[in-house]
Amino acid sequence: MAATLALETGIDGSAQQPAQDAGPGTAWFTATVRPAGVFGCADAGRLRALLDALSSCASMVVLDLAAAQLCSLDTAMVVDEAARRLEAAGGALVCVHADPPSLAHLAAAGPHTVLMPASVP
Repeated sequence: MAATLALETGIDGSAQQPAQDAGPGTAWFTATVRPAGVFGCADAGRLRALLDALSSCASMVVLDLAAAQLCSLDTAMVVDEAARRLEAAGGALVCVHADPPSLAHLAAAGPHTVLMPASVP
């Protein structure tokens, strides 16, 4: 679903501004996170803090794992918990470019994350 933004001229003839009749719940906020490096148990707290903040206000979070690897089930469970919160609110967490070890951890962590494996060259 894509949100559209209507513009209207201000009452005093000023520059165009967003129309106020778009309706509640029609706009989506998407956040893309591109971590780099190897993420293990020691990094779960930092990842949790970031995904907690994003899952409380974003509609969709894209976790691009092209330059990262999730090396623990604990870290993958942090991702799945954020995905569960987003799913409950009508959104989603999508992991893209995940390598096979990261995919295995994410699949074992739970069913809430949308998984997209890395492309084969």
